[in-house]
Amino acid sequence: MKDPIKIYDARWEVDEFDDSEVKRLIEATLGYAQLLGVDTINITRDTRLGCARVMEIAIDTAIGAGFRVHACFDILSTPLSYFTAMQTTKKHPKSMGLTVTASHNPQQYIGIKFTVPTVHAIGYDCGPLGGLKKVKEIYHSDFILENKEGGELIIIDHPVEEYIQYSMRAAKVSKGSLQGLTVVLDTLNGSAGPELFKALTEAGVKVIPQRIVPNGYFPTGSPNPTSQHKMDKAIEIANEQNADVVMGIDGDGDRIVFGDKHGVFNAGFVMIPILKALLINETTISKVLYDPKVNPLALKSWGGLNVEPVLYRNGHSQIKDHMKAINAIAGAEESGHFYHKLDYNGISITGENTLLTILLFLDAVKKEKYVLGEIREMQDQLFTSGEFNYEFISDEIRDKAMAALVRYFKNDGASIITKSQDGIDLEGSVIYKGVEISADEVKLSENWYAGNIRVSTNEKGVVRSYVSSHDRMSGEKIVASLKAILENQFGGKVID
Repeated sequence: MKDPIKIYDARWEVDEFDDSEVKRLIEATLGYAQLLGVDTINITRDTRLGCARVMEIAIDTAIGAGFRVHACFDILSTPLSYFTAMQTTKKHPKSMGLTVTASHNPQQYIGIKFTVPTVHAIGYDCGPLGGLKKVKEIYHSDFILENKEGGELIIIDHPVEEYIQYSMRAAKVSKGSLQGLTVVLDTLNGSAGPELFKALTEAGVKVIPQRIVPNGYFPTGSPNPTSQHKMDKAIEIANEQNADVVMGIDGDGDRIVFGDKHGVFNAGFVMIPILKALLINETTISKVLYDPKVNPLALKSWGGLNVEPVLYRNGHSQIKDHMKAINAIAGAEESGHFYHKLDYNGISITGENTLLTILLFLDAVKKEKYVLGEIREMQDQLFTSGEFNYEFISDEIRDKAMAALVRYFKNDGASIITKSQDGIDLEGSVIYKGVEISADEVKLSENWYAGNIRVSTNEKGVVRSYVSSHDRMSGEKIVASLKAILENQFGGKVID
């Protein structure tokens, strides 16, 4: 029996499951909620075409099972939905959050992101009782969700004003304080456009909007700003209008690409001014998570900021879970995900707040405009491949191809890392040559390079690869060698 549960959330194509199967997912989720003692369900949605159907099934099923349901019918970004979950949790501590979204996937997809008390994101084998692993177990069991009296629906007013004020306070940004900055904001017709435009305008930013109207049809393709050429138009406009910063936001608003009129920046470099702002009065070392694709040159700069970089595997729920476990203040993935320790009226969580990330970055640029020049200089020093993905006819061939890539690097004298400093499986291979990373410092030789090779968690037979290097010529040579192995030896086909 198939199910829609993935590593980080639930995700499926709209026509892949009928209403009874979607209801079964909700029943399994609520069965899990009962095991955790949850009494309140916070339900929100983004702009996707399949949201209304899933949300209605979820509301009806939860009320029928006796739960108190807080629901907002307006279009919200995922970070804003987490904020509503914090608000609901303040009133009802035993709250579960359901965000109906499919992130950056194409228009035909739909899904759910989950939080449990206290606004704690869960994934597969991540969270209380195994998180979504437990939901999957219930989904396939003979569990019957009993009808109970006492269920009720409470409609939430659009929380954008409170969210903006909360985020501005957290970033120490006031009304009009960012006046003088010009930003090209491309939200790819996703859910975050109106809330970000409103907030940045209040802060004094001149915003040049692109694809800002939420549209679940996503008329220009998948709403993923990290995909090749997605930001080309925004960069062109930044050149024409002499804008300071370019920003691209994904479909549900929790993935950000920053850049300037010359191109996009690596997330690791963007974190430098953000960390400076977060640690401005700190004298002790703070832990900050990074995923295997964050380049070593960025990490070297982090090391000068009272930061201990902590390597951790890809995975949004997993990263947030580990941040909480080690009391990290922030985290970054090269995919454009930025994480914060967030405090709200006595509630402390780890999660995404896209507006906070943007305000911290823009405030740093406003105060010290040379920040952009420093980032551009570092960006232009190195080569990054972007993630290139190959599909194979079977998982067996995929594994052989991945092993061949690892042998290539071993033969070149590179170090292969498969576990974090804490001994946690990185679910892939991190490659370093001429790179030494410790809690105290990052050392780079003149001809360093780094890489990450991993199996896709969502598609069968797919290897994902990524390379960064001290210069373009060396990096392109490595990428060409890897692609030759994947294509010529194992018949891999390039996919998005």
